[in-house]
Amino acid sequence: MASANKRRTVGIGLLGSGVVGEAIQDILFHDLKGQTGQVADGVELEIRKVYTRNPKGKKWFGKNKALFTSRVEDVLDHPAVDIVIEALGFQSAAQLALFRDYILRAFRNGKSVVTSDKAVLARYGKEIWAAAKRTGQQLRFEACVGGGIPVIRSLSESFAIEEPEAIFGIVNGTCNYILSQMEKSGKPYAEALKEAQQKGYAETNPASDVNGSDAEAKLLLLSLVGFGLQLQPGKIWRKGIEDIQAVDFRYAGRIGNSTIKQLAVARRRGAAVQVFVSPALVPGENFLASVDGATNAVCFAGKSSSAGRGERDCDYVLVGPGAGGGPTAVAVLGDVCELARGERKFSGAPSLIRPGLLKLQAENDIDVPFYVRFVVQDRAGIVGDIGRVFGRVGVNISEIWQLRHVEEEIESLKQSYRLKQKHHEILPFVMTLERTSLRQMRRALDSIRNRDYILMEPVWFPIWQ
Repeated sequence: MASANKRRTVGIGLLGSGVVGEAIQDILFHDLKGQTGQVADGVELEIRKVYTRNPKGKKWFGKNKALFTSRVEDVLDHPAVDIVIEALGFQSAAQLALFRDYILRAFRNGKSVVTSDKAVLARYGKEIWAAAKRTGQQLRFEACVGGGIPVIRSLSESFAIEEPEAIFGIVNGTCNYILSQMEKSGKPYAEALKEAQQKGYAETNPASDVNGSDAEAKLLLLSLVGFGLQLQPGKIWRKGIEDIQAVDFRYAGRIGNSTIKQLAVARRRGAAVQVFVSPALVPGENFLASVDGATNAVCFAGKSSSAGRGERDCDYVLVGPGAGGGPTAVAVLGDVCELARGERKFSGAPSLIRPGLLKLQAENDIDVPFYVRFVVQDRAGIVGDIGRVFGRVGVNISEIWQLRHVEEEIESLKQSYRLKQKHHEILPFVMTLERTSLRQMRRALDSIRNRDYILMEPVWFPIWQ
């Protein structure tokens, strides 16, 4: 063993003292009994400076006043800081460029960076990795996807010999919690969201979770590591969960004992990759159907293990807590320890497939079976009219479902969509469609939504297959 006088101390500069930043301090200040902690034989971590806008209100300020600062340059320019942890967290799109600048400044000052900020990497990743390569510094981002689940490390190390065919799963715990509660208790979307906020699973402003942008940022990183795609936010097909209602789970249960999950999907289609975020109808026998609450699950399918496997199946599943200060802090410090030990160096972004070999499949060419829920003013001939519209654009209907709805379900729809019709005039029903392109779906729905019997925008999303 190395003697005490040969120990090397690695200085840590921490940007952020929110949920994740405080959890990191809990580990280094409390669990490791002081501001230093041995992470390997002869290597110790020591927090040298913590940046936060309001130091005095923070948990560990009283015991470590000299370490706290409200000046970000005190961290980025500190001569004894070797690794900068960026844990500022997504606050607004306007701040992403500023957070990028912090990372670039750290590189210029000869410091490697560990970040938990997927929004910054999704928006500015290409520039950030180019700067890391140019300056000879390292960037780690395990905590950006899956919280405490070692997704990035598993993809880039354990599956390094594999040629990926698909990476998909549940990557937003807030959405999964909301959908799970709606299914189990029959609660309306708004009520399930409010409960998620009360339990701390959803922010006061939950937009980035429920509209799919959080899952999109994570999926862009998975697409980079798995397929070498360097994509920008807003360039892939993305649907949120805001329009899902409890009634959709009743229909889902009748269609192959299915449920509804928000999925992030990247899968090969020849020389292209199909990439999207959307709620999806997941058959009951699929593993993802049983992933409950705020849990995340990421599935990996590789070419070498593809024999006998269906398209929606996978070879490996990584499951665990996808959010929360504790799990995320563990992932952050895992990256820090790796850097402190000098392990696994790479220049630029880690990718299983060389960037540029594959391209993004055009959004309108995405082809999947679809679930479509209509709410119409009840009268004769509606199903036939909708069927003719789908037929004209080459879409085949698989099944039509019309359940008996209790008074409470119709009332919930009336309140959610502010419908003025009487209960007996409101008719929900569902169609499932055979494999169809987004182009065809949009053409058909552009015509159907203008019919005078349509009471609300049709709710539609893929059937996982």
